[in-house]
Amino acid sequence: MQKLKTFLREQVIFLTVAFVSFSTQPAIVTAQEINPIPFTEALSVSRGNVTPGSPNAVYLTQKDMCAFVTQSWGWSDCAGVDAMVWGQFPDVDSTIIEEPNSDGYISFADWESDDRDAVIADIEENIRLGVAQQSQQLGVDISFKGWEVYPTLDRERQMMYYATSLTWDGEDTMNINATVFDRRGYVEFMIVPAAESISAAETEKMITRTLASYKPEAGESYGAWENGDKVAAVGVVGVLAALAGVQYSKGAVSGLMAAALLFLKKAWFVLLLPLIWVKNLFTRRSGA
Repeated sequence: MQKLKTFLREQVIFLTVAFVSFSTQPAIVTAQEINPIPFTEALSVSRGNVTPGSPNAVYLTQKDMCAFVTQSWGWSDCAGVDAMVWGQFPDVDSTIIEEPNSDGYISFADWESDDRDAVIADIEENIRLGVAQQSQQLGVDISFKGWEVYPTLDRERQMMYYATSLTWDGEDTMNINATVFDRRGYVEFMIVPAAESISAAETEKMITRTLASYKPEAGESYGAWENGDKVAAVGVVGVLAALAGVQYSKGAVSGLMAAALLFLKKAWFVLLLPLIWVKNLFTRRSGA
């Protein structure tokens, strides 16, 4: 992991890493002064609100969040990010909440179709190609271990999620993508666990607890849909494909993307590295 940290430091101009030693609160990595706000009350986001689950939780204002991701992570902008919180729960290091999708109400009817298995197979192959390219370009041994949590649709709670497991320079890391569906479309979450290694069952509990902390505004829940509301062109399988960057048209999977590095909505180089980095730097272990 030292190679990764060194590489990232070289990519960020004027980077200052601020550690909070012997503190239970996450440290904030910043290229300028960033002021985390105690996350003690419900946080309003575009189509709902998020509630804290730990007295040590913090979040950033939109201005500070934009400064953080552009100056410390190298993102070109902060477009598409609704909120970022740290330490929301003891087992959750950080969570990125994206701006909601408004393509329309998502049907779950196609989840049992053959397309689901084809999309999942393409996602897995896309990840393998992506890690192989990143491993070669960075000179770091990266391998895809498999699904920590297989793509899952929870119809009762109107959420979908999956977790992939990687080995990065000898260390295990996990990427979690989770989605809450509502009347207008869906809200995507990227979750970074606090622990170095947790079981699939623990991971699933962590995901569902985090998603349950999000509540759509009154009248905006999935069950509030009415005749006449906009309906999305694709169902939940199409959403799964879109979230993972796999090309998909209703009734057919069109194959892997030409550029495997784009298997997430932002270039994998830009998104995945910071998530792994945050997991190690936004730590609550004393003496970090």
